[in-house]
Amino acid sequence: MKKRSSKSKLIAAALAAAVSALFLTSCGSVSASVTVPKASSSVTYKQNFSFNKAQYSSDGKIEYYFPRADQKAEPQLIKVINSAQKNLDVAIYSLTDDPTASAIVAAHKKGVSVRVISDKQQSGEKYQKSILRSLTKSGIPVKINTHTGLMHLKVTIADQKTATTGSFNYTKSAETKNDEVFVVLHDEKAAKDFDTEFNSMWNDKNNFKNFR
Repeated sequence: MKKRSSKSKLIAAALAAAVSALFLTSCGSVSASVTVPKASSSVTYKQNFSFNKAQYSSDGKIEYYFPRADQKAEPQLIKVINSAQKNLDVAIYSLTDDPTASAIVAAHKKGVSVRVISDKQQSGEKYQKSILRSLTKSGIPVKINTHTGLMHLKVTIADQKTATTGSFNYTKSAETKNDEVFVVLHDEKAAKDFDTEFNSMWNDKNNFKNFR
């Protein structure tokens, strides 16, 4: 096997330095450089690396993401969905993102009790209607509002331990185009309070009905 070129070795070293720096600093991006002091002429290899980084509250219980600042929210939402072991409640105004819908179905298939509430107007749109029907066909109960207002929540609650909120709808545009914020609350009291409101909506037969 041929030995790696000096340039390859130096680039690999730069990458290793960058990864190490990521864990040693609070920056969202790092810069790494390697200089060859004994080369026939001075040569420096330099590379910048950017990383998706959450922002946290001072107590660490709240993390938040701004997708337009290249802080991807969809993977964090799916992470919360995947974390559910017993219960997963989702109240979402707009749901058209396939990976998110697939994660919800996967949670149901692994035995998690899943419930979904969505908005009556949005559920009438072609693509969202198709996704909601795929959820019901998988055995997931789905409800929509019948009252005159919007079901405008963007909330997911996993095991009454973790809750998400913010302006972030579960759509590709929210992840790639819009000015949005996605918030994860690692706080059991908040998660339980969110679920209390979800249950109130779910059991309200005057203002909510099964999606068909």
